[in-house]
Amino acid sequence: MCCPGLYACLPKRRRGIISYEQATPSMGQPALEAAVKLVAYADESHSGRDSEVLIIAGWIALQDEWSQFCVAWQKGLDKYAAPYFHFREWADASAVVRGKRRASSEFLKKNPYRDWDQPKLDAFLFELAEVAASGQALMIGGYVPAKLLVEDKADGLTREPSSAQELCIEHFFGSVVSAVNRERAPLKRQPIAFVFDYSDDPQWRRLIEDAFASSRIRNRHFKEISFASKKHHLPLQAADMAAYRIRQRMEDLVTFDLSKSWEKLDTILFRKMDAWTAGLSDREREAILRRFYVVPEDATYDQAMKAITSHPAYKPPKDRPGRGKRK
Repeated sequence: MCCPGLYACLPKRRRGIISYEQATPSMGQPALEAAVKLVAYADESHSGRDSEVLIIAGWIALQDEWSQFCVAWQKGLDKYAAPYFHFREWADASAVVRGKRRASSEFLKKNPYRDWDQPKLDAFLFELAEVAASGQALMIGGYVPAKLLVEDKADGLTREPSSAQELCIEHFFGSVVSAVNRERAPLKRQPIAFVFDYSDDPQWRRLIEDAFASSRIRNRHFKEISFASKKHHLPLQAADMAAYRIRQRMEDLVTFDLSKSWEKLDTILFRKMDAWTAGLSDREREAILRRFYVVPEDATYDQAMKAITSHPAYKPPKDRPGRGKRK
């Protein structure tokens, strides 16, 4: 038995405003309508034009909970004299200090972690991950295997009219609804505001705005959308952390390469998700597995896992810290 391909939430094979300048950096959060109760902060992550996957991920919590988060996050930044957290720049600094790449002139001039050693980089990352994963905030995210979608369109294997970007945004908004309904049901009708990391790409912003308008027809509690800079809005830095790491994990699933695991960070960052997964039945776990891999209908969970681990491209988990590139 074999599992020839991987997919997530794609139709193929049954798978399926205020401007940046107007955003107010008070307490690390933009100004929002008084009626808003829940706020979702999100960022996208990819590894370039030919990225295996596209991710939009972040966190959702009550406004009061975000205020508490900002105090704790800023305390972590102050402890290490860091102006902000940005995973790509952290990964660049880690690669340089471990001798994986040379320090460019831009790195030496602009990277805020350029003079740090690896122990300091790790301690900084893990402490902020604890802040992000603690409290009541829920991790949210949408994922599309962008490269596979492009290849299948070219081969005529799917008639999906939407782009990977459009699908990913759609999945993201859907994840917000399902996460709140599942984990914080009493809040499922509370007004929600969305804050996305600002992008210089007007087409990307338009796609998000259009998807929000469409989702709002079905979800009347979606109240507003805005874009802000992660350097000034602290919850967006936590969203950057989630999006970056989830993108890495999804790339590993797509390529069958689980050798680049990061046990310590993942244990902290995904503890709520892991606890939820641990409580699932075999049938529920099998359903999740089918979202990522093409599995024969009659295969059990154990049979599917055996087929995946025997795939020629499969590489077993092995902890390798400090990995990653791009946004």
